Amino acid sequence: MISLHQGRPTAALNGTWKYRLDDEPDGAAAEKYARADHDDSSWPELDLPTNWYLTEIGDYFGTVWFRRHFTVPDELAGGRLFVRFEAVDYYADVWVNDVYLGHHEGMFNPFEFDITDAVDPGGDNVIVLKDGAPRDDTEYVQAVFSDNPLSDDYQRHQAVAINQIKGHMIDAMHRPGAMTKFRQDGTSGGPWGSIDLVARPSVYVDHVRIFTRIGIKKDWLGDQLDKPDGSGLVAVDVAVVNTTGRTVVADADLTVTPKTFDGPATRGGERTLVLPPGRSVVKLVLTVAEARLWWTWDHGSPDLYTATIRVGEDHLDQTFGIKEITHDDATGQWYLNGKRIFLRGMRYITSQWLSEGNRELWGEDLQKMLDMQINSIRIGSHVEPDEFYTMCDELGFLVWQVFPLHYCVSDSDDFIARASEMIRDMGEMLVNHASIGMWSVFKEPEIYLLPDKPNNYFRLCQILKETLGTVDPTRWIHLGDYREGAQNLMIGGVQPGDRDMHQTIVQPQIVEFGAASIPNLETLRTFIPEDKLWPPDWDTWEYHGLFYDLAFKGAKIDVGNSLEEFIDNYQSYEALVVKEQIEFFRQRKYSPVASMYLYYWSDSCPIIGSGLLDYYRRPYKVYDWMKAVYTRVLVSFERTASPYLLGREKVYPRGSTFAGKLWVTNDYDTDVDGAEISWRIRRAAGGEDVTGRTFTGTLPADSAEQSDNVIWPVPADAEPGGYRIEMAVTDRAGEVLSENAMDFEVR
Repeated sequence: MISLHQGRPTAALNGTWKYRLDDEPDGAAAEKYARADHDDSSWPELDLPTNWYLTEIGDYFGTVWFRRHFTVPDELAGGRLFVRFEAVDYYADVWVNDVYLGHHEGMFNPFEFDITDAVDPGGDNVIVLKDGAPRDDTEYVQAVFSDNPLSDDYQRHQAVAINQIKGHMIDAMHRPGAMTKFRQDGTSGGPWGSIDLVARPSVYVDHVRIFTRIGIKKDWLGDQLDKPDGSGLVAVDVAVVNTTGRTVVADADLTVTPKTFDGPATRGGERTLVLPPGRSVVKLVLTVAEARLWWTWDHGSPDLYTATIRVGEDHLDQTFGIKEITHDDATGQWYLNGKRIFLRGMRYITSQWLSEGNRELWGEDLQKMLDMQINSIRIGSHVEPDEFYTMCDELGFLVWQVFPLHYCVSDSDDFIARASEMIRDMGEMLVNHASIGMWSVFKEPEIYLLPDKPNNYFRLCQILKETLGTVDPTRWIHLGDYREGAQNLMIGGVQPGDRDMHQTIVQPQIVEFGAASIPNLETLRTFIPEDKLWPPDWDTWEYHGLFYDLAFKGAKIDVGNSLEEFIDNYQSYEALVVKEQIEFFRQRKYSPVASMYLYYWSDSCPIIGSGLLDYYRRPYKVYDWMKAVYTRVLVSFERTASPYLLGREKVYPRGSTFAGKLWVTNDYDTDVDGAEISWRIRRAAGGEDVTGRTFTGTLPADSAEQSDNVIWPVPADAEPGGYRIEMAVTDRAGEVLSENAMDFEVR
């Protein structure tokens, strides 16, 4: 169970710890290293928290012992004292002063132990952490037998049944080892979250779950319709722990105070509680009149409140927002506070090593996302540190959270049980964040290349959904990609670059789109040895994420005559195909597309990836191209062609007809009246116009409409060479809402 610690007296145990790699026979180390009086003076030191890959330990799979001495500050004495670990990857055992406290499994979920009776309040204390992060013992089997120059170990391999619950951190495409035999390289092991002493009173509020409803009332005296009444209903499940050993009677109440705006506090929900020893769960309910709702940044203000829950002498504060997010199962469309919204989204991961995350890094990333007019973020398949979600609350990003399961995991009874406990933790960790909009229990439960597939969709996923629903019965819970109207369409990335999009069935939730590319040479040199760069050593490149078959058989990238040319060719292709995927999906807004998420914001490690930015936050070419077309108003061109290919050269023989549809997509809540829409076809060389049109019209709110037909019979004597159709939309005041272009060639 997750315990909340915000606002409690705390003392950090971060900083210098002694450490030692476990080199003893099974179990023997605990007899020595866990003892408080063990001589660790010769052990090296390490600053925690960290992922040990980033330290002198490196890519080590196994067990590391950590020890340090501490004293209990006076301000933490007198109540119950706990030691809290924000995150330890992956198996943790903890001792204090020779007292074994317990075991924990997981890589993202915080845990704590009551150490009140184990510590010497006025003396020296020793805490010991045993952190086990072994390789998962799954077998890896070659799953693709392709005619390419890769050695057998570097061909595509598939895990049979992973038994650790680590999602992206153990098995995904763009990470160390990639899709080879070495898929688990790049360990994420380590105590990567803060370690703290936490003090609580003897009767304390342990956890709260806050659920909100927008007030609705039927107009009995009028038109008989159900209408918002301006209020917000706040219902709180309060877990209270009584450690006194006797039944306690305590008064409880709830106060809701505006946090991001000025306004009066609302107090109520008073109850008298009879609390037996142990843990009790009670309900407090409060109506907030004239409630301010939480919105994504582009549809309103992300207003937040503070809930203060008081039980006896204890109180706990939690930030939350009043909102309702609903999913229309028939259409796949999203409604926030009753308003339909289109999600221009981004998949995000801070790093393969989450200890690198901090408010400064997230602030820079999220500000760039705001500049790109992104309003939704998909976290999959891992869990970010809590502060990241707090920033999304404050900035108004709607978050789609995916539980840390990615590809090839076991469907055993034991695995289902352990995963269910962890997904309950994930729900309790995040349920109160206003930014959380929806959940997925598994990234891609049916992506297996081996003939004997685990039955995860019908076994594991169903139980996980049921378990998460007991924590959060209000939000939509998705079972996994390629089901329930969700799909991945990465043209030239995972799907072939020559796929006919007019023959492709498109689902409402495009939970991944995009393509791969090669980072800049400066970045490439940080992880590929110079002698493997050119000519490319394909095994080395495959290990670091090239995916030979996808690059040369799917995307059909031209290697060129130099490394620089190869990089430019791949980056140029990614930029174009991503731009045209965005245009294609947004032309199909609500027909049926309701959300779209680029894969990824940034590469999670130094690798050949698929981000807008590489691991060092250096941009790929696609960054500026995407920024130009992810605007709330988009003018775009859908050419008449069969097959309809994205990212490919567009060639028109002289005497043929250049034709297509001009689309304008408007994601604003209101009509744009008096908009000026223009298009023109120009020669690239001389810049002169050959045809065009300008007209005025209204852009309906929340729409995607064909605004014009473009037809240009290419003259038989037209100058051969490059041409461009340029498009623009401006508002009545002359402000540019969208500018776009498509290049083609006349031969």
